[in-house]
Amino acid sequence: MLQLCTSQQISETPFTFKATGIRVYSIEEALYHAYHYWQESADEILSAKMVAWVSDLGHSQLSVTMAVIAKEEPLSKRMLAFLGIIEYFNETELSHLKKDLESWEHRVEWERLKDRADNLVSRGDPAKALPLYARALKYEENAPLLNNMAIASMQLANHGQAVSLLAKAHAIEPNNPAITLHYAEAAILNRDYEKAELLLRKTEEAIPGNADTAFLRGTMAYQQENYPLALSWLEKAKTICTKATQAENTTNRALLYQCTHKLAETYVKMSQQDKALAALDQNDPNYHIKMAEIYAQNGHVHMPDAIRHTKEAIAKGGHNATALWTKLAMYYRMDFDWQRAGEAIANALPSESEATLLENARIQKGLGRMRDYRAGLLEVLSKLKKRYRAGE
Repeated sequence: MLQLCTSQQISETPFTFKATGIRVYSIEEALYHAYHYWQESADEILSAKMVAWVSDLGHSQLSVTMAVIAKEEPLSKRMLAFLGIIEYFNETELSHLKKDLESWEHRVEWERLKDRADNLVSRGDPAKALPLYARALKYEENAPLLNNMAIASMQLANHGQAVSLLAKAHAIEPNNPAITLHYAEAAILNRDYEKAELLLRKTEEAIPGNADTAFLRGTMAYQQENYPLALSWLEKAKTICTKATQAENTTNRALLYQCTHKLAETYVKMSQQDKALAALDQNDPNYHIKMAEIYAQNGHVHMPDAIRHTKEAIAKGGHNATALWTKLAMYYRMDFDWQRAGEAIANALPSESEATLLENARIQKGLGRMRDYRAGLLEVLSKLKKRYRAGE
């Protein structure tokens, strides 16, 4: 028997889940999202904003029920009540999720917060992960938590904070090679080369011929603008990764692709654009993104190529869609195609990303909308102040 949807009409106003950036247009889609992304959705389902959105859909009775469910404790009871608000999931589906929810709840609070933060980092949203890591650290200060928060900080170019966090993690687990390497990386990015050298030597003594160490030495030489030395170390790291792949039929592909990215960046610095493009691996999930970045650095004449590759990356999916649409908008703006820039940035909004909001402000200025431009700048400034005050 066919089951009719509760939402009989398509809403023109979506509800956007901030944690995932996914827009939903019906109560069924909201339930589907909450079921499959329950960790990311935990703070957003049954919020006042969602309850109001459901009411606007014409489901006034459901919105009243949701407001009542929102007061339920613990999370598992609240989530399951929401997912069962209409006949959308069967008992078996809800039973499986109930086990996961209860298992998650039985873990200590810092682990749950870390899981949610790790999820956000893996989805390319470290800015939203940092407050969760900070909350987790109030319950317990341990090496894995400090390490992961430092990685998120590095992704946001907050290298000083990353060094501080990894110094604590290294003090707790001084013989953990992963933490030592991350500590060395943060020190390099923070231009503390003396500290980085000591940490790299320690790793080389413990693990001779390590690809990560060679890569970081290449990165350090790159930062010091010794590009020939950077190429030498990066090629060595790439060779180690490639041999490991052939010997074991496995690979640390993330590091291999990092090597190709840094090789390409080094060739760009040496004004060898053809070698930079050739250095990239077409099997790399970020291949089109890096190609676009290199073309964009070549100036206006190559901007159509940057736009083409960014469109390819969007079409393939699997990346942070908001970031990709923001890049596409930026490349259109750099090509002085204001209309398409505006269309592209619209696909990235609504977003709390400072990069997206700043790009939108620049486009509004180019379109002559000075009031929107000033409002956009104020919003970005407000978010930066809020992050600073929160100690992120």
